[in-house]
Amino acid sequence: MNKKLLTLLLTAGLAVIFVATGLYAGTDVPDTITMDYNQYKKRTKKPPKTKFIVFTHMKHNVEYKISCGDCHHDADNKPLNDLKIGDDVQKCVECHTKMAKPKKKKGEKKAKKDIMVLETAMHGNCIDCHKEVNIKAGDPKGKKGPAPASCTKCHLKAKK
Repeated sequence: MNKKLLTLLLTAGLAVIFVATGLYAGTDVPDTITMDYNQYKKRTKKPPKTKFIVFTHMKHNVEYKISCGDCHHDADNKPLNDLKIGDDVQKCVECHTKMAKPKKKKGEKKAKKDIMVLETAMHGNCIDCHKEVNIKAGDPKGKKGPAPASCTKCHLKAKK
């Protein structure tokens, strides 16, 4: 499987899993999900510089016609295309259990990305999908368009 497709699937899977970040398994799918895991309430940057992200699960699924399998995936990163609203779904954090990014090793320009880090998984899922939407809308770089693809569009500043 090529890297771009894998990244897209991961992004989509993680976006829905991102959705599952605040999603309870079962039949109640909230319209919006606040990404406020307990692990992230213990932030080291005090006070938090940004609000928790509020993800519009139903809007993505219903209005944007993004299927559950575009984001939700199994342990082998294969999309769960047979999911439908109301099915039991695990939260992202149930599999993407690492809360800290790996540190850069000596000689590396950047630290290697670890998909088991929750933040990496969710960012990859959302950003890649948003960039793809913007590319289809006419921006060759995917940074400008209908889908927010920059940090400050999703991470809103916290009021002081």
